[in-house]
Amino acid sequence: MGKIRTLGNMHALKAKIEERLATIPSPVRLADKIVLVDVGASRGLQQKWLRHRHNIIPVVFEPNPDEVEAMEACLAGFSAFRIVNYGLSDRSGTYTLHIGASYSTSSLLPANMELLGDYDIARYFRTDRTEEVCCVRYDELVAREAAFSPDVIKIDVEGFETRVIDGFGDLLHDVLGIETEAWFYPGFKGQGMFHEIIEKLDRFGLRLRRMETVPGFEGDLVCVNAYFTMQRRRYRTLSAERKEKFAVMSKVWKLPAYQ
Repeated sequence: MGKIRTLGNMHALKAKIEERLATIPSPVRLADKIVLVDVGASRGLQQKWLRHRHNIIPVVFEPNPDEVEAMEACLAGFSAFRIVNYGLSDRSGTYTLHIGASYSTSSLLPANMELLGDYDIARYFRTDRTEEVCCVRYDELVAREAAFSPDVIKIDVEGFETRVIDGFGDLLHDVLGIETEAWFYPGFKGQGMFHEIIEKLDRFGLRLRRMETVPGFEGDLVCVNAYFTMQRRRYRTLSAERKEKFAVMSKVWKLPAYQ
């Protein structure tokens, strides 16, 4: 009798397959590369973008100077990239970075342990230490030619999403899509909520297309990864080169193609 695969084994096999696929370059070659702005890269670009490394220019934000060297090593396989040693916000200035027991939970806002304490993952959100970091608006960096205008944006900043979105200003009018973490319940004190993100992005013609549940909340729908793209009528006005970028983004994000 053949081996019976458990659900855990199947998940592990799927993860290995996805990891292997990420090393196989996509056959698509864009004439104009996608500027992918990654805010909250947490020591590396998302695996789903790696097979498209020849088609993207990552602009990665890492406010903690101790992490910049590790980030440079992660991006060594890209022909061009930029690491910006700032955080992003809606106003420039000095902020307190709350560094969590797991670095990926670090935030410019204090964790709301009243909510998070209901879950086993709370221990990862506890603040180990704090550091003062410099933050800027993204549109100010572009105005100073210190960063590129974004095609695609990914935001994972543990509750600080609305402040980062505001810092892009009118640049959002020309963005193809945004992937952002979004919260239904406040995991961090003073954070913006999912409905606020929807309202802000709608002003720039960006429409919610898909959501993925963020695991760890023991069956409760607390947090999701939300995918927004420009609306269909805007898409139809794009140049052929921009439509090719939109197609690559849609494939990476597993979105149905616009017609």
